[in-house]
Formats: sequence, structure tokens, C-alpha cells
Amino acid sequence: MPTSFYDVVVLGTYLEPLLCAALLAREGLRVLVLGQGAPAPFYTLGDVEVESHGLTITGVQSPVVQNTLDALALRQDVRQRLVNRSNVFQLLLPDHRLNVYPDAEQWLGELARELPGVGRQAADITRTLSEVGEELDAVVGRELVWPPETFMERQKFSLATTAQRYDRQGQGWTSWNQLATKHPLRTAFEAALHHVSGLLPSQHSDATRARLHGHILSGVTELTGGWTWFREALFARIRSWGSDVRPRDRAESLQHEGRRGHTVRLARTDEEIGCSHVVQGTPIGELSQLLPERASMTAMFERVGEPRSRAYRSSVHVLADRRGIPNALEPLALLCTSATNHEKAFMLRSRDVGEERVLLTASRLIEGHLIDTGSSPLRFVRAGALDAIRSVVPFLDEHAIWIDSPHDGLPPQALRADTELPCSDPWTRGPYTMGAVYEYPTRRALGICALPTRTPVRGVFLCNEQVAPGLGFEGSFLTATSVAKIIGSQYRRQDWLRRGPWARRSV
Repeated sequence: MPTSFYDVVVLGTYLEPLLCAALLAREGLRVLVLGQGAPAPFYTLGDVEVESHGLTITGVQSPVVQNTLDALALRQDVRQRLVNRSNVFQLLLPDHRLNVYPDAEQWLGELARELPGVGRQAADITRTLSEVGEELDAVVGRELVWPPETFMERQKFSLATTAQRYDRQGQGWTSWNQLATKHPLRTAFEAALHHVSGLLPSQHSDATRARLHGHILSGVTELTGGWTWFREALFARIRSWGSDVRPRDRAESLQHEGRRGHTVRLARTDEEIGCSHVVQGTPIGELSQLLPERASMTAMFERVGEPRSRAYRSSVHVLADRRGIPNALEPLALLCTSATNHEKAFMLRSRDVGEERVLLTASRLIEGHLIDTGSSPLRFVRAGALDAIRSVVPFLDEHAIWIDSPHDGLPPQALRADTELPCSDPWTRGPYTMGAVYEYPTRRALGICALPTRTPVRGVFLCNEQVAPGLGFEGSFLTATSVAKIIGSQYRRQDWLRRGPWARRSV
């Protein structure tokens, strides 16, 4: 018997479900957010707070991002915390260093300095990317449902995309295809795709590839305080509108009660909570484990295909003295160790820790066949990241203080004393903590979306990174606003029936 009732129960404390929960709470719905076992966004090593996975922000100027931040009263806070430099993103190639300026003239001038032979092609590509961005801005700003599923949703989506240069699958003009296949600049932009989105480069459509490349040229940045601050800000917004957040609780099972809604049983206390709608914010595989039977999900997978993990995100953190870090290194940099192979690339972050130290984080994608959670630690992860960082920080060994790679099973190590360091969360380490990058059999809505928001179970919606993986940060906002729009419209319709003339008549 349920002991409490909520309008919506949201499972997961990642970006998409938290945005959706905040939007629904703002509309007056009573929302409960459960953590579902998600680890804390940071851990403490010595006196330094380290985020296992950073929040890379692309497309912050997108209409859907700006409108959502306005609705949540977070636009000014986010704007003040954006890393504000004239150029905060770099392309570090084996023989070239390019600063990606948001201003087109500065960017083309940088290319003329480093790669003078591609000036004409780069100018044409940059101009076309800007035009494509304006066309797609007009689509994402229309408050559509992504992906469209009902007749009316598909009709509105078709009308909004009529003037696009891409077909329904997102095929059309391809960015940077005017350059040679193995050109280092083309390799760099291809290598950036899986760092700023949830798809492998081979899975991207022409539309998503052009949209992300336009976002990169417009500026890739991050927040002061990172995902930790943004998560707490969303928690505060949800609670301020009368809803509840329990990051340490998780749902153990989900029972569908027909017209009466759903019953969610908590794992820690065996408490039963009733609700009208459930928003699944973790991978779709976890939803199958919550339901009493998998048959309902099998029907959906037969229609859209079941995602399968193909790679994993891993990161290595190095604390070093500031005097050993080159001044030319920007806060965000894409480090390509090969000029012809886009798979050998690292996303390099640098964050000031006090006045004398800098925390360097090197993130990369590891293919799934290289990972065996039952084998010995993945020693190649730490060694490969160190070799990559040394290529841009020549005197790293002389100035490094400690190193940590939380996903390979090796303990943190103080380099100068050659001793192990205690970690605040030693139990949340190992290969299973890496974020997965999935391969999707089918994609829709210009190649942006992979899984639908509506599941076969009535009243259960999907709101995670698997819905719109093609656009990364912007795709998270598209997913959250779509699910909030669907659920909110149902409550607004019921509210009209309660308050309208039907309430005064008896049948």
C-alpha cells in the first residue's frame, strides 16, 4: 500500500532527468527525484575536489538552452560561471596548435597562420556552418517534441524542417569534406565528435556533424564549479518549487497499476510510493530490470533496436605545479596524438587549484573489447594519458605532484614520495564506473534521436542521454523539454476538465 503519492517520480540525477524534474516542478507538479545509485559528482583526494566526468558545454547559445535556463531562473547564474576567455578551446595537433576563436575573422586568421593551404576551403566551410546553425536554430526553437511520435508531432516536425537542406535521416551537406580524408584539421574535428556528444563518429549524420562543428566554432566551454555546481543548482530549484530530491535512494521495482498509476518500491526502506508518471533518467537497460516482465520492452526494441555499448569514457587526473604548465595551454584542448587517426585523441582540461597548482584531466574513449572488468587493472589507461600530457607539458615529471585514474582500478599515487594516497570514495572506483557510449541500430529526427521518449508501459517516459545523443549538451535540453512538454500537457488537459463546464454537470 503506497504511503505517499507524487505526480511524477524521476529516476536518476543526471542532467536530462534533473532538467525535466525542474521544469515539471515549476509547473506546479509534485515531483520526487531518486538518485538510483548515481555516484557523487566529485571525490576528494588530499585537499583537492576531483570530478570523475566533466561537463563540456557546447551550444550554450542555442534557443532551447537559453529558453530553458530562463524558465528555471538559471540563465544569469550560468552566464556568470562560464569560463570567459577570448579563446577557451584549442586543437593540439602533432605539428600545429590552433586556437578556436568564436569570431570568424580571428579563426580564419589562425588557420592562415598554421595551415595557409586551406584558407579558401575553411572560409567556405565556416560560412556554411554558420548558415546551417541558423537553420537548425529555427527548428530547435519551435518547442517541438524530440523525437516526434504521434501524428500531430510528426506533422509539426515535418513542417518545421521543410526548408532544411537535410532529409529526414539528416543526410545532406557534410562539413569539412572539402579537405583531404587524412588532413589533420579534418581529423581534429572528427575526433571532437565523441567528446561533445553521445555518439561514435561513424554514427553521426551529416546534420549532427555540422551542428556540432558549428557549436565548436562558436565556443566550447565549461562552468566554474563544473557539474557539481550545476547539479546542486538544479536540486535547489526543484526543492524551491515544493518537490523533493533524495539522491541516496533508489527504486527497486516498478509496478504498473493501470489507471491508478504506478507503485515504486524503494530499495533501502521498502517504502512504496504511488505516482501517476515515471521518468526514467538512467540507461534503458535499468528500466527493464525494474519492470516485472521484459516483454513490454522487447516490443519497443524490435521497432527501434536495442542500444549496445561499444566504448567507454575514461579519465586520468594529474596535479602539478603551475610553473610547469605552459602559458599557451587553454582551459580546454583537444589533443590529437595522430594527425590521421581521429580515434587517438584526448580531451585535456586544466583547472586552477589555488594560486600555485593546476589540475590536469585527460579524457579519452576506450573501445569495449579492450575492457574486461574481471581482469587485472587497465594499466594502459594511465600510461597512455601520461604520454599524451607529456607531449604538451614537456617538464611534467619534474612538476607533477600526484596522479589518479579512478576507472582502471589503480590507487592514487603521490609521485614525489612514491606512496599511495587515501581517497574519500575508494569503493566507487574501477572499470564499471566508466560512462558508456552506445551504438544505436536506428536514428530519427535528422539523425539526432535514437530512442523514443514514450515507452510501451503507459505513463513511463524515457529521459536520458540515449534519447537525443547526437547533439550532446543541447540534446540533453531537447530531451528534457520534450518529456516535460508531454507530461505537462496531460496535466493541463486534466486541469481544464476539472475546472471547466464539465465539472458542473453530472452524467
